[in-house]
Amino acid sequence: MPSKTPEIARPPSTPLFSRGTVDLTSLKKSRKPSARWTLDEETAFIDFLLSQFLASGDGNLGKATFNEAATLLKKKFPEALGAEKTGDVCKSKWIVLKAAYHAAVDIKNMSGFTWSDDQGAGVTLKHSDIWEQYLKALHQQLCIWAKLSKAV
Repeated sequence: MPSKTPEIARPPSTPLFSRGTVDLTSLKKSRKPSARWTLDEETAFIDFLLSQFLASGDGNLGKATFNEAATLLKKKFPEALGAEKTGDVCKSKWIVLKAAYHAAVDIKNMSGFTWSDDQGAGVTLKHSDIWEQYLKALHQQLCIWAKLSKAV
C-alpha cells in the first residue's frame, strides 16, 4: 500500500496560493508603450552623444547627458512616434546601439564570417554552429550590460 505524502498547510499569505483568476487584458493595458525611433532621430541622438564624448574627454556619459539628449530630441522632433523619449529611454537606446555596433565589429573581425555595410553579416549554413555560439555569447553580454545599466 503506497504511503500518502502529508499535505502541508500553508497560510494564505504565501505566494504559493492562487489569488484568483488573472484578467490578461488588464495586464496588457498596464504596460507602457515603447518609444519608436526613426533613422533621423537615431542619427541626431548619436551626433549629440559624439559631441558630448569629445567635450567630456573621458567618454563617460552620465544621467545629465541622456536627459539633455532627450530634451534635444523633443525640440528637434516634436511629432515623435511612440512614447516620450526620456533620459532613461535614451540611455537604454544607447546600450542597444552600442551592443549592435560591437556585434558588427565582432562579426567583421571573426574568422568564418563576412560583413558588408550594405548586406550585413554573411552567415551561411556552413558556419551555423559558429553563429549559434556567437549569438549565445552576445546574449550573455547584453544581459550583463543591462544589469550594469540598472545598477548605475
